[in-house]
Amino acid sequence: MDDDASTDGLDQLPPWAPPADLPPFASFGPYSELASPTVSIENPAGIHVGAFVRIGSYAVIEALVPERGVTVRIEDAAYIGHFSRITAVGEVVIGEEAMLADRVYVSDTGHLYEDVTQPIKRQGLRDGRRVEIGRGAWIGIGAAIVGNVRVGENAVVGANAVVRADVPDFTVVAGNPAQVVRRHDGDAWQWMTPRGPA
Repeated sequence: MDDDASTDGLDQLPPWAPPADLPPFASFGPYSELASPTVSIENPAGIHVGAFVRIGSYAVIEALVPERGVTVRIEDAAYIGHFSRITAVGEVVIGEEAMLADRVYVSDTGHLYEDVTQPIKRQGLRDGRRVEIGRGAWIGIGAAIVGNVRVGENAVVGANAVVRADVPDFTVVAGNPAQVVRRHDGDAWQWMTPRGPA
């Protein structure tokens, strides 16, 4: 077959132009959408949005340290649901074709709490951490992914789960704190012993 004939249908797409009111992102790929209204886009120059990305309404996306350049990366064909919040001090990466359901919270930082005599909001934010959501992962509604963690390729985080540790590739986690429910060993699914009273 002629290589020129293999375009995956991309040549059939209508012309695309970025919305006129788009914030000045570091990059905003073709056919991507940022739904209205948004709540806050903090430092859009520190945010990369790939092609074919969908970001739902009422989004909060924060690249909190402008001098670090791009610290939020949303890769091609990712989906970010409504009422989601993504916050980066170091780096947050949402991989290609990852899906984040509504009300998902992803952050590589959190408030410091060292001095009990001072209000927590005066104590600054944690630094030196990174969050990565792997290619093709699915993050369920209301989940929180915080700290210095990686959610693996094609992994699943259950609804309302709280992830504070790495999730391996091809693994399903659920709960607070998130625990492995099942994982694929390369040949078949392996179910973990369920939690509950002895």
